[in-house]
Amino acid sequence: MEQKKNKMSVADLDQLTRMFYFPFHSQMRSSQRSVMHRFISIFSGAGGLDLGLEQSGWECSFATDHDVDAVATLERNRGYALGQGRKALGGTIIKQADVRNLQGAEILSELGLLKGDVPLLAGGPPCQSWSSGGLQKGFSDPRGRLVDDYLRLAQEIDARWLLFENVRGLLTARGQDGVPGSALAYVRARLYECGWHSKAALLNAADFGVPQRRVRLILIGYRAGDEPEFPGLTHSLTPNGVERPWVTLGECLAKLPPPSGDEIIRPTGKMALELADLPPGSGAKSEGKKEATRPGGHWGYKQGAFIADVRKAARTVTASSQQDWIRDPVLGLRRLTPRECAAIQTFPPEWVMVGNRQTQYRLIGNAVPPAMGRALGVALIQRYNQHPECMPVADNTVLAPLPAKLQSAIAYTIKEERRNGPSRRAASKRNIEIAAVC
Repeated sequence: MEQKKNKMSVADLDQLTRMFYFPFHSQMRSSQRSVMHRFISIFSGAGGLDLGLEQSGWECSFATDHDVDAVATLERNRGYALGQGRKALGGTIIKQADVRNLQGAEILSELGLLKGDVPLLAGGPPCQSWSSGGLQKGFSDPRGRLVDDYLRLAQEIDARWLLFENVRGLLTARGQDGVPGSALAYVRARLYECGWHSKAALLNAADFGVPQRRVRLILIGYRAGDEPEFPGLTHSLTPNGVERPWVTLGECLAKLPPPSGDEIIRPTGKMALELADLPPGSGAKSEGKKEATRPGGHWGYKQGAFIADVRKAARTVTASSQQDWIRDPVLGLRRLTPRECAAIQTFPPEWVMVGNRQTQYRLIGNAVPPAMGRALGVALIQRYNQHPECMPVADNTVLAPLPAKLQSAIAYTIKEERRNGPSRRAASKRNIEIAAVC
């Protein structure tokens, strides 16, 4: 008699999958994660955040930027010695790409990983559309919409944590409704819709050993019950015995060899006359160039050329730091060189910026200081080591409000906008009309 064939039901197949594949896959993912703390970097720029995270123990699996010079800089510095046999960007896939054309599934496929395998997605969309040093066009600037692609990739990759860095102006920036603070509220609401809670802070790079007063908005996205802490301060303007004093510009420059002849640029003509009598720590305001020079759209005059005070932490290094000058006791009045600006940002001397002088200033000024990235990386890796796996919990909570200090900054900006906004916009319109006639 013919033996009847055994048939496997869908329920049997499902049970076998749960018994064998899921435990194996979970074990495989745990093994991957125990070998290295992987992260994916987008909007990588010159690699400041990537370098800092790798210095803290993370390992960059994938880095991308649309800027050709930024990608060339990453490639040029691949292999920089991190210590203990580790090399920066050693196993990183570096790709020049428009983030709008990137797909999370394709990135994971290139890495041989699955959705949810990458603990950290790091990067900050271009800041120019939110920056107080720019025109603050926000979402009306195409660069301001790139935050949507950041959120899309976060969802497609399904990272455990998101590390988002941007200018402080994003805190009070206007969204589509024109209300100060609504741009950040939009970002946080979208994160929440995608399953991430978020916490925000304004962190000053000087508080982490960077010889520069550079305040940035840091946003960390996390799953319910898996909240990391922001790093503790290591330096302070007024140290209490635990923190160290801020690192000054003079201390930073003293570690560098003097600039070579072809690096030195001295002021000439009207610029030389303007700077001649300026004391350190002050600048020559640019006549007639009224710009949004304070976060949240508060207006003032463009600072223009500036004489640095070596006794203090430097002012923020920007993408146009060609306006920063120093009274060198040996070489006289001269411009801070790209190499010096890179040191102020805490890039190591061996980290090469590709391109001409103007390109180097831009790459350096747009970067996250590696020392600040390292502090953030240490805080995240401590949480990771304490809790290697994200244990999901029932999410019955609502989106937590911003800290009171940040809410106060937004409230002040709204009040200021109601008081001065109409007259300021009217004046701006008159200036445009006058310029058109001329």
